[in-house]
Amino acid sequence: MKLKVNGNNMNPQKNKGDRAEREACIYLTAATGHIVERRFGAGQDKDKGDLVGIPNTVVQCTDMKDKSEAVLRKPREAEIQRMNAGVDHAITMVRFNKRPGCAEGDNWRVVMTIEQYARLIK
Repeated sequence: MKLKVNGNNMNPQKNKGDRAEREACIYLTAATGHIVERRFGAGQDKDKGDLVGIPNTVVQCTDMKDKSEAVLRKPREAEIQRMNAGVDHAITMVRFNKRPGCAEGDNWRVVMTIEQYARLIK
């Protein structure tokens, strides 16, 4: 049974993911000039990514504790989301812990499979 307070989900992992997605929107919007927003219904069947606003691109965000697992697994999931969305490109944004002296947003990295990168530069 899921606990709810005032209709808000009390799942700490979901809350962590939601915060990461909101943060990623801010940094992608600032870096690209595109208005990037969270996609309603992310994580459902026929998932089409976490964020919208980057043309012809699916964006998957993650703040997994195991960063190696995130870097290896999430781009594969983003590829499925890319096909579901019928777009050409997929990126995965991985949130790392902030380090002292790290500029705002510099704790995020964009990762892709080799095939995703090749499709991007062709």
